[in-house]
Amino acid sequence: MGFALTIVYIVVTILSPEQFGKEWASYHVVTYLAGITALASLPSMGAYRYWKTSVQTYLLVGLIVAIALSEVAHGWLGGVIESWRMFLPSAAVFFFIVVNVTTIRRLKIMTLAAVGACLAVTVEALCGYYAGYHGEMFVLLTNISSPQDEVIGQLTRIRGAGFLSDPNDLAQILLIALPLAFIAWRRGRVVANFFVVLVPAALLLWTTYLTHSRGGLIALAAVALMAARKKLGTTASSALAAVFILGMIALDFTGGRGISAADGADRLEAWANGLEMFKSAPIFGIGFDGFTDLYEITAHNSFVLCLAELGLLGSTLWMALLVTTTVGLNSIIGAQKKKQPGRFLGLLHLFEMSSITRTVPFALNLAPSNGIIAFSYEYASEALPATVSANAPEFETQNNRVQSPRVPQQWIVAMRLALVSFMATAWFLSRSYTITMYLVLGLATATIALQHGDHKSPDRGRWVVSTITAEVLLIILIYGLVRLRH
Repeated sequence: MGFALTIVYIVVTILSPEQFGKEWASYHVVTYLAGITALASLPSMGAYRYWKTSVQTYLLVGLIVAIALSEVAHGWLGGVIESWRMFLPSAAVFFFIVVNVTTIRRLKIMTLAAVGACLAVTVEALCGYYAGYHGEMFVLLTNISSPQDEVIGQLTRIRGAGFLSDPNDLAQILLIALPLAFIAWRRGRVVANFFVVLVPAALLLWTTYLTHSRGGLIALAAVALMAARKKLGTTASSALAAVFILGMIALDFTGGRGISAADGADRLEAWANGLEMFKSAPIFGIGFDGFTDLYEITAHNSFVLCLAELGLLGSTLWMALLVTTTVGLNSIIGAQKKKQPGRFLGLLHLFEMSSITRTVPFALNLAPSNGIIAFSYEYASEALPATVSANAPEFETQNNRVQSPRVPQQWIVAMRLALVSFMATAWFLSRSYTITMYLVLGLATATIALQHGDHKSPDRGRWVVSTITAEVLLIILIYGLVRLRH
């Protein structure tokens, strides 16, 4: 029940009740649905331990505490409740996913449900753009200014409803959904792949183009870079990404708005003010959601926003969420590349697995590579991973334990690309607390937990140094860019 309600909660949140009228927003449908989902998730919390093995779970709890402390440190106790009211819906997305996604099948359903909700928003927005359907809701007219701050025209941009009412937010979640859509890809199913994967991917890309988001352009280039790096190498893929950006600018992806340092002067000024806020309250920050109280615009950078509002305590926990998730996905991808069973052991394992097929169906893919037979399993039952674990023998070759991965590698790669999409767009947007971040973190964390099972991650203790290093480097980078500008 908790799993089904989690899907409903995420879909309703992405679609937003606000699109059906202001009265729906006043009914607090999402809030009540979150409470019901939390109660329905309690049995899953007691029955499964995956969520307890994820360090991200405890980091997010710590972030919630840090948000409260940022208000208490300035003597506003009432601000704790208000801050939690604003942030907990985003945190709930993460917790619901991690607690209820307990099998590979559920991971696939949950991911594709989120992608489906994004596609629904895409179709609505396209109807608004081309047919005038709720045009005032799904279409935004943005003034284009000259270097002398004179309005020289208007740019028509597509957007969503609710927390996606900013075209940049819509571009961000669509670019996250883009790689996740390929989880539905099935080898050899040409027609199905075309309609189920390629057509939706084309819709996501076209809608992203119509948002004319400059951050979206950078994120799209980052995804292309990561996707091509394995086959082309870092240098060639970087050059390809640069050519891609230039090509998109030539095709008017940004709607005539530049992406140079001069065009981002306001952002750099906001970053400078964010650093000053951090200096004034380095430990607990100036207070959650307090940036615009001290400066006319937001930080336009998720890390700067978190650093200014939550100080070192909150920003370190926030950064650790991204670092631990990225390291976890990278370690799984790296480990799976090393696990290639030999021909004899592969056939022997295949023979042993044949006894399982009499009771539980599964699909087997054989891929010969350099004389080695590698095989993967697509489970047709939620109970199969436990069955395989109980029946399949464990082999050792050169002191390395060989066993079939729980989560297909292409899914993990898709999760990493989705995380890259968020981090690339978050560099230009103040989205430290939005639902989008905790949606992708929840899916990625569930993926890591399923892969490791009830065992703790071998990289569990390394995140502290990595997080501190990343945070220090980002502060130095932002400070350097600000100083260079001035």
